[in-house]
Amino acid sequence: MSVPGLLIALILSGVALAIVAGPLLRPARREGVAEEPLRRQRERIHAYYERVLTNIRDLDEDFATGKINEGDYREEREVWAQRGIRLLRAADQLERDGSPIADADEAEGIDRAIEEAVAAYRVGMRAAQGESTAGEST
Repeated sequence: MSVPGLLIALILSGVALAIVAGPLLRPARREGVAEEPLRRQRERIHAYYERVLTNIRDLDEDFATGKINEGDYREEREVWAQRGIRLLRAADQLERDGSPIADADEAEGIDRAIEEAVAAYRVGMRAAQGESTAGEST
């Protein structure tokens, strides 16, 4: 082989080696790190919203079966609908702004609303169970 041929082969080998080894030698990029809080917040909002929908469905079912009266049903359904609306607005803001909800009060408000909703649901379920057992014993 000639000297220019060896030189070209050596250069091509060096380029191929750089292409193959380059990604292995560079520090890993952490593209997903910036989006991790967004993803977590989206998942939380989605989970909370699913809970709200489940509670509304349960309320509808309880009303349809006569477990709760119309006044309580309408009141509770409105409360749950408003919580769902707040969650949808938070999700829209998250998507629109592309940044996590920075307002700690709003995030705490969402958490507080969910906790209140779960507590109200549990109270309602206990009351419904108490009414059904009282109805069975009479």
